[in-house]
Amino acid sequence: MSKSVIITFLLIFYTTLNFGQQQLNNYKYILVPKRFEFQKLDDQYQLNSLTKFLFNKAGYTVFFSDDSLPQEVANNGCLALKTLIVDNSSMFTTKVKIDLLDCYNTIVLSTAEGSSKEKDYKKGYQEAIRNAFTELENLNYKYNTAANVTSMGVVKKEMKEVIVTPNVEIKEVEEVQIKKEPKIKIMSKPIEEPIEVLAVKPSENGLVGNYDFGNYGVGTIKKNESEYIVVVGDEHLEIAQIFTTSKPKIFIIKWAAFKQPKLVELDVEGNLRVDQNNGNVTVYKRKN
Repeated sequence: MSKSVIITFLLIFYTTLNFGQQQLNNYKYILVPKRFEFQKLDDQYQLNSLTKFLFNKAGYTVFFSDDSLPQEVANNGCLALKTLIVDNSSMFTTKVKIDLLDCYNTIVLSTAEGSSKEKDYKKGYQEAIRNAFTELENLNYKYNTAANVTSMGVVKKEMKEVIVTPNVEIKEVEEVQIKKEPKIKIMSKPIEEPIEVLAVKPSENGLVGNYDFGNYGVGTIKKNESEYIVVVGDEHLEIAQIFTTSKPKIFIIKWAAFKQPKLVELDVEGNLRVDQNNGNVTVYKRKN
């Protein structure tokens, strides 16, 4: 494949990505139904709760369709995009894509298919949705307050002329970087001895309890058979698993929405100190 063909492909890809981002930025709210068309029960396999959780984590303002909505949405339904999960699964592969529709049921954005080879229905669908959602995460959504969405479409409060040149597009391509997750680092307190991940047989060491998990709200760490899990919300959505190590106050947390596990320290006040990739530490305070 020639260099010019590759550059042309990249320009088309990132122009399409940028257009999708601009489109989404015009909408303030996302609505998720309690039951998608392929489901037989409300929130079957916790797919609807997971979808709402992923949108919320990515910075969107999201509600279930039957929630009490803000007055401005009740007055103008065109402020919100509706979520549709399209199931294209085959006999051996779970495949889904995510469509976002406006108030006229016109597709504003459609993701590429996410897939999974998991045989278990719940795990397969959840993995496929997370994979499809990666495209939405990469858009770095931020609501455009200068846009006014009405039943007539998007009306911009400030009209500006935008001239797109090849140099601008190439610059955008050059600025796009693929971020690789670094390996787990030891937190602010170095541990001289190596950490060994033990079999999942958590001991009673004060980890169980309620914590303020920031954007997730107040969640609960509890034992579920042979592991620790973190659950949040009225739907009891499982957002993370926690594993013990050879250190009684050091753990490893695996968030459902992220692939990279992180180290956790249970401090003297009973709070969770989670190591971040940039060297900082996020503290989740105990509530009880």
